[in-house]
Amino acid sequence: MASTAPQDAPNKGKATQDSWRLPTRAQPEPELKVYNSLTRSKVEFITKKPGVVSWYNCGPTVYDASHMGHARNYMAQDIMRRILRDYFGYEVNFVMNITDVDDKIIVRARQSHLLNKYISELASSAAPFSSRVLQEVSTAWTAYFTKTLSASLASPVADSSFESAAAAWRTLQERAASDPAWFEAEKVKNEKFSMYMSSAQSGYAALVEAQDKEQKATGSVEDAKALIEANRDAMGLWLDKQFGASVTDPAVFRDLAAFWEDSFFKSMSALRIERPTTLTRVSEYLPEIVSFVEGIVARGFAYEGGGSVWFDTVKFEGAKGEEGEGDEEWRHTYAKLQPWSKGNRELLEDGEGSLTSTTGKRSASDFALWKSSKPGEPAWPSPWGPGRPGWHIECSVMASAVLGEGMDVHSGGVDLAFPHHDNELAQSEAFHNCRQWVNYFLHTGHLHIEGLKMSKSLKNFITIDEALEKYSARQLRFAFLLQNWNARLDFKESSMQEVRSAESQLNNFFAIVKALASEAVERAVASDGQHHYEQAEKELLAKLESAQVAFRAALCDSFDTPTALQTLLDLVSQTNIYLSRGRNTVNIPAVLAVSEWVSRMLRMFGLGEGSPVDAKGERTIGWGQKADEGQGEGVDREALLMPYLRALSSFRDQVRQLAMAGASSADILALTDRLRDADMVDLGVALDDQDDGRAIVKLVPAQQLREARDAKAAASAEKAARKAAAAAAAEQKRRERLEKGRVDPRDMFRGGDEFSAWDEDGVPSKDKEGAELPKSRVKKLRKEWEAQKKLHDEFLKEQQKGAQA
Repeated sequence: MASTAPQDAPNKGKATQDSWRLPTRAQPEPELKVYNSLTRSKVEFITKKPGVVSWYNCGPTVYDASHMGHARNYMAQDIMRRILRDYFGYEVNFVMNITDVDDKIIVRARQSHLLNKYISELASSAAPFSSRVLQEVSTAWTAYFTKTLSASLASPVADSSFESAAAAWRTLQERAASDPAWFEAEKVKNEKFSMYMSSAQSGYAALVEAQDKEQKATGSVEDAKALIEANRDAMGLWLDKQFGASVTDPAVFRDLAAFWEDSFFKSMSALRIERPTTLTRVSEYLPEIVSFVEGIVARGFAYEGGGSVWFDTVKFEGAKGEEGEGDEEWRHTYAKLQPWSKGNRELLEDGEGSLTSTTGKRSASDFALWKSSKPGEPAWPSPWGPGRPGWHIECSVMASAVLGEGMDVHSGGVDLAFPHHDNELAQSEAFHNCRQWVNYFLHTGHLHIEGLKMSKSLKNFITIDEALEKYSARQLRFAFLLQNWNARLDFKESSMQEVRSAESQLNNFFAIVKALASEAVERAVASDGQHHYEQAEKELLAKLESAQVAFRAALCDSFDTPTALQTLLDLVSQTNIYLSRGRNTVNIPAVLAVSEWVSRMLRMFGLGEGSPVDAKGERTIGWGQKADEGQGEGVDREALLMPYLRALSSFRDQVRQLAMAGASSADILALTDRLRDADMVDLGVALDDQDDGRAIVKLVPAQQLREARDAKAAASAEKAARKAAAAAAAEQKRRERLEKGRVDPRDMFRGGDEFSAWDEDGVPSKDKEGAELPKSRVKKLRKEWEAQKKLHDEFLKEQQKGAQA
């Protein structure tokens, strides 16, 4: 081991320090590793600049409401970002884009614009429910049905008329109803089959009804609107095909994107997902995109064809690259993330968009860097004529503009890996002439709902707003933390029950710790001469240290949040066992050490609400409250305190009245129970009675307390009902017994013709023929006589009681 003895140690006569030895670790230090899609393994995380992470995240294409798939993706990345920054101490430069120029946006904007225009013209029409409207909707429905469902027909539609399509539709409906196996097989072949069937059904039913109203001339403007709304999918496609090229106002596309961008960030805010360090929009980087494409063309990896510019994947694959003097020779590689998907035509076509023309394209795997705009599409000037950017080039340009020639981390949903991210890598490495534009690719896993991929056709499509109507943002984040960020997440009710249980466990723990801590402050006295740090406290803090080590190891293992979160819950359970010893034996500082660390880790995950410190600047216990529930300088003290003061004043008045009336202790105890179970419950105050006669005071949501009280009352009522039923049954049995005892035992065997002689007690001795009864028979009859005598005695006793009363 190296010694740190001073330089002048050998000099005689001078005092020197003893040698120092470098400490030996008790266990290996875990190193942060992340699952990298570029290696399909966990690799050590090393940033280009010490302590700083450059990160680009693929943002949304803004054309519709944000759904739970978006929540899974962006919340997972928000969690990893927080862990890197708030736990490992990195400075994170997080860049995210908004795709506001895209084929999906263009189509959706045109269809929405044309539908609104069509409906507005109906309102001003002299004959809104005319045969023209009915004919156009019928034509649109026919085109939609033929396009989406003809592949499922046993035979082709006879012709292009509505009547032929309607006949084919009815046949298809009959088969779907009579052959469930076939229907399920069609859903497997085409995941949108159910959605197409549902849309065709609503549209057809509306058309049948409209035809009847048109014949009777009873249709109104509202009827016409209802017809169009029921055929919205079909009419949108038909109008776009007929008049899409006439949409020339750029505001049509810009306004739709702006609306859904605003909606997206409202959803992210509701989920408490932090905004990016830098936000980029495609529409703001058009000059840079044109220059970037020119650079790729200049390097020989792109060509012009059909007015568009295409990336040459064939030429790029294996092309020799240069990175600087002294570097070893290397060559470009296409499809680094998913090389097995290179020939997947469906993925390639989907990546290009529905409006992209393939004219001039040399290879099936080549992709558009710049698209020639057709009528009805937004366009910007370029050396190749008016056009717009390809989808993949947008991210390469914006990431390069903000982060430079490379980055540490690139992230997005796993569905973007090919072709989007693979194409990003290829064009960026071609432009920058580099071997590795991204060092770590983090792909978040798919979201499934109750075991099935989320899909509108399966009717399990959930928007973020819909999810937040049922669950809190904290509960959703908790659910996502319980599954690894890069694994498939199965969102189901049973997992949310697990979340609620864990949330309740933590809430109860923090409520107890807060109450004990507050009580300790109120009862603070001088030292009693005891340190109160015994074996139990040593074991508790040893468990805290073990949890901290395990927590770090979990997060170093590619952000293993399920294990990390379970570590926190296990520590809370162990601390609850310690707390069960009773308040007089609890070492509050030891408990606070646990709760403070658990609180910080929960907040680090983004589970905290409100400020992490109180008005005095001290760290708060727990994961906080909502910001609008806190107390600020402008708090209305009267509104805040008066409900509690009135309850206490009323309680005091009633105690005084009972005391002055000489009431019993039972009366006073009943009054204290009423305070606990009524007034305090409605104020959100829980009083937990303890064995030592003092209650622990906890602040708990009033509704939660009411539900617990009502459940307890319901259980008590049920118990009382069972007791009353048992008592009634016992009373009925008693009455039946008394009634049976009304007969005197001396008369019970008389009056019939079965016996002819009896002894002095009335027990038979001879049968009806005068023969002596067997001893065994007499013994049995005597036993019956004795039982009746006992009943009769009870009857007489009851009669006597009644007479005396």
